[in-house]
Amino acid sequence: MKKYIYKITFLSALVFTFSCEDATDIVQEGELTEDAAFRTVADIQTGLLGVYAAYDPDAGGNGQGNSLYGNAIFSDNLKSGNASNGQGAQDYNYLVSFTSGSIPDNIWNDRYTTINFANRILDVIDSRTFTGDDLVEVNHIKAQLLALRAVCHFEVMQYFTTDYSNPNALGAINIDFVPEIDDTFERNTVAQNLAFIKADLDAASGLFDPFNATTSNPIFINQDFVKFLRLRIALTEGDYSMTNMTLANQLLADYPLADFGQYIGMFLDVDNTEVIFKLSRVAGDASVVRLFYFNFVGPGDGFLEMSNELYNILDTEGGARRAAYVNNQSTIIAPNDPANEILINKYPGSADGVQLNDFKMMRASEVQLIKAELQARNNMLTDAATTVAALRTARGSSTATPATYANVNAALTDIMLERRKELCYEAHRWLDIKRLGAELGLGLSRQAEDCASFEAICDVATSDFRFTMAIPQDELNGNSAISQNPGY
Repeated sequence: MKKYIYKITFLSALVFTFSCEDATDIVQEGELTEDAAFRTVADIQTGLLGVYAAYDPDAGGNGQGNSLYGNAIFSDNLKSGNASNGQGAQDYNYLVSFTSGSIPDNIWNDRYTTINFANRILDVIDSRTFTGDDLVEVNHIKAQLLALRAVCHFEVMQYFTTDYSNPNALGAINIDFVPEIDDTFERNTVAQNLAFIKADLDAASGLFDPFNATTSNPIFINQDFVKFLRLRIALTEGDYSMTNMTLANQLLADYPLADFGQYIGMFLDVDNTEVIFKLSRVAGDASVVRLFYFNFVGPGDGFLEMSNELYNILDTEGGARRAAYVNNQSTIIAPNDPANEILINKYPGSADGVQLNDFKMMRASEVQLIKAELQARNNMLTDAATTVAALRTARGSSTATPATYANVNAALTDIMLERRKELCYEAHRWLDIKRLGAELGLGLSRQAEDCASFEAICDVATSDFRFTMAIPQDELNGNSAISQNPGY
């Protein structure tokens, strides 16, 4: 049983609802404002849980979703399932919508809703004076809010900028205040986004209480979350310094790679050996498997299935990943047979409920792969190969022999393959193609049998404008200052 549940209480829900004040600037008699709602440290803690609840990258179902779903449907790890009624067909075919309820709309609105909620509580914290133990507790809460605000801005930048490497490219709107309903903003540049995000992480780092009861619980943000996010940012902006290698080594020392049994247990929510941060999902929350199944993980119910191509890679490798990701009720008739029913099993359910699992958002295995990429970028090719081989050994039934990389691109191509295997259905694949594809000459290239399942296009070059998401129509309608991305 989990000790903490991410739920927005009635009290905090009232605060987070856009009230009449937003539209008229009139305070209604008896209105519950932030100042009235958050009178004690316990109230502020409740507000923090509401912010966690708002952050929902794994949301969706029945052909719609957020970033976890988007990275799966836009990439090469899915095919149409036996129970398909066309769910996801439009997105799979890159007929990408940006209207209400679309993937870009879901990502944009979820991140900015979370940012807004965080800013409301941060405003309350900054307007009050705390001392003693209350100050330590409130600072720890503030650190989590700043880190949540940082990750949301970073993810908006990832999905909506045309070019990570261009400091002048438009990215996210930096918001560190509660805007009025009629405010309009152009997006900030990538350089401005990164400076803003890093400033939030710097501030958060100085506020965490290492003795807080939540520090060792992976469903709460702590200093290691900040270290991890710095590593993701470093790869995105092309910072391959030894400082980041040190961060990676620090995290790997504290979060060792899971062995075979621990790995299987992690996806059943009974083992946290390599989990740095995960989003808690408990009874009453939507389950991740709703992104792929109607009612249950089993034959005849999957409207989306694992692609033949990914299955072939995992089946050839065997080991923990094959066991953890492919449901044992799958039917494999022959290699690449269109009738293969390859059931996704990465979210099989837990003691909290049938089909219900926490979303493992930050894991040691990703740190291992980031370390390998940092080594490759620094021309430490033998070291990079050894780092990748260590992960393969942890996931296999025998010791993996390190590859021999002829050059940096060969190393990065192998690391990208390993990321595909290790991080499938965890909101990475499409972003990985966007970030590395053009450099390596690897766009989206689906196996013929997989794209045929949707009668869809098989190949999309990373130069295609659709590798940058469109600013949602709802935002365009309400924000006359914002620029749409090219091609839309």
